[in-house]
Amino acid sequence: MSEKSTVRTVYEFPVAGHLCRDGAVRYVKLVRHAGQQPEGTCQQCKASFQYRKPKPSSVRHPEGEGIVHF
Repeated sequence: MSEKSTVRTVYEFPVAGHLCRDGAVRYVKLVRHAGQQPEGTCQQCKASFQYRKPKPSSVRHPEGEGIVHF
């Protein structure tokens, strides 16, 4: 029998958390292989996770606002 593997896109790095099939919260370490996007697989439910970097904000922020000015 072949199980269908689920691939999920995550925006957390280097560890992604998810709710496993058994109801427990599990954490998957994402690893980069040969210049590809970081990815990992849950050992319990065999779900695959692939990291994707979030896009920069399209909203223009006024100068002087933000966390760098405190």
